[in-house]
Amino acid sequence: MSLLSDPKPGSPRFVATYGAVALLALIELVILWQAIHPNVPEAYRAYYIDHTTTCMRQPVTGAYTMGTTIDFRSGGSDTTELRPCGWEGPVGNGMHLLGETARLRFATGTTTEAMTLTLEMTADDIEGMSDQRVVVSANGTPVGTTTIPRGQTVTVPFAIPAGVTADTGLLDIVLDVPDAVRSRPGDSNTRKRSIKLTEATLTPN
Repeated sequence: MSLLSDPKPGSPRFVATYGAVALLALIELVILWQAIHPNVPEAYRAYYIDHTTTCMRQPVTGAYTMGTTIDFRSGGSDTTELRPCGWEGPVGNGMHLLGETARLRFATGTTTEAMTLTLEMTADDIEGMSDQRVVVSANGTPVGTTTIPRGQTVTVPFAIPAGVTADTGLLDIVLDVPDAVRSRPGDSNTRKRSIKLTEATLTPN
């Protein structure tokens, strides 16, 4: 039996008790709301919450000398600052694209001229894999699609329109691979396999 009697309605103890209960309930509602609607960066939400991308962007400088051919094989160029997300490696025959999307970034300066991005890519050779489509966009503008036969290597130029880097001085390349496959049962979408990137060159026209 409680040593304290129930507080009488309207008494200070009654008001304090039920006020504390109401405050606790309000705090729990706020916590629940934040759990359902977290205030997080767009890239975090897309990767971890909405699962609309397999590519969690990281901050990179895109440091690049125009016209230089970048070697993505092991022992090749240091490509860390060119790869915001979606890559694993390097290995001897290139940088594996992981998941369904990968990104490259090139610091071009605020140039207004058109450019050509040339990519050398190899489609993985995995049992049951089809030819691999690679859909490329530059700063949100589609610039081309290529199909790479399974196990084959291709070199493909993509025309970058004039003026797309004039505002930011950065060229953000997105490679979407809609035919990527899971190499092992149980793999998540973020572990899908499709192509390896071997070389990249960005040149002014």
